[in-house]
Amino acid sequence: MHNQHLFKKSLEIIRGLQGPDGGITATPVDDAYPYVYPRDAVFMTTAMNALGEFEGSKNFYRFLKGVRRPNGELFQRYNKGLPYVTNEREVDITPIVIQGVYDTFCRSGDAWFLDEMWGLVQECVAFTRSAIDSDVGLVYTINSIHENWKLEEGFEIWTNSAAVKGLLDASRIAGALGRRDEELAWARSSKRLLGRMLEKLYDEASGTFIKVLQTTGDSITAPDMSQLAPFYFGIYRDDDMLARTLEDLRGSLWNRGIGGFARFRDFEIVDDWHWYTGGTAAVWPLFTIWAARFYAELGITEGEDASLEFLESVVTQDLFIPEKVAPVERYNEWRSNELEFNDRIVNGMRKIEENAHTIRAPGYVCWACPLGWAHAEYVLLEKPVRRRDYELLQQETSSILK
Repeated sequence: MHNQHLFKKSLEIIRGLQGPDGGITATPVDDAYPYVYPRDAVFMTTAMNALGEFEGSKNFYRFLKGVRRPNGELFQRYNKGLPYVTNEREVDITPIVIQGVYDTFCRSGDAWFLDEMWGLVQECVAFTRSAIDSDVGLVYTINSIHENWKLEEGFEIWTNSAAVKGLLDASRIAGALGRRDEELAWARSSKRLLGRMLEKLYDEASGTFIKVLQTTGDSITAPDMSQLAPFYFGIYRDDDMLARTLEDLRGSLWNRGIGGFARFRDFEIVDDWHWYTGGTAAVWPLFTIWAARFYAELGITEGEDASLEFLESVVTQDLFIPEKVAPVERYNEWRSNELEFNDRIVNGMRKIEENAHTIRAPGYVCWACPLGWAHAEYVLLEKPVRRRDYELLQQETSSILK
């Protein structure tokens, strides 16, 4: 049973994160992420669109139109309209923005908006296609959803899934504007990329997708919540594989004390304390909400209930959903090992101390609270809107895994 009070609060929080210039910050400006992260913000606009908040969404894409780079790539981070980048080449962001533009058009029906965004879409497509390696046939990125090159440099599952979906949506945008040549070319690019994903990023031994194929030819197969990416973006459908992936992730990443999913296992690939900001042994409401949705789709009631029970246990008294929660002792251990005490991290630490008494789970602290993306995912539990594109895409790729 979903919490209607949390649902209403989530919309209020998302609205409150949008500034006068249209930019949507990841957290309030006095917390850990006072910047516009397009990755986070697109999913917040998806939630806004599901609830009829179209003007806010349109204003966000107008903001991005004003800060985009000449070569079509969108940065990982914007600060007051100007680029401020800590990690380069997070290639998933650009095709995710295409998806957001298309979703806003589909939900609002505003053809003028789509025409206004056409130049941005063209540049985003050009950049995305330029990132496809001519030999491997997959998108190469340095960083992705976890923003860590040690784990993600190479041909990574989340980025490639985002690119498949972005190129498909771009072809639909072109079709809606009567641009037949681009419609056909971009649809072919999307299908071709999915075919290479299924060929290169599928592990026959486990029957699941892998995290990364490195340029050396080696694979990173350590458990990671981003293995759900093809299902998250709706570009591949195999219920048995989805159930198998959830079972593997539950066995390796589920916290057996408090519940909830970690994003990956501590120090298995990433051995730098800085990348556990807020503490190790952390569990992530955002990814646990993903799992709740997939469990519901598969009719696995126990998994859905456990995921939602965890979420209820870590929501604060103000109905804020944090980015992650960690045991106090592991947070203190991280703090004693962290070397990069910039303003953002200091803000996050200050908020942890302010919120320590508000989290419902005893012995845990919350980092980056509220996180807009997590609240957007909760809205989408109530108002699921993601298109299921696997029927179209798998017309040319369904035989690959058989």
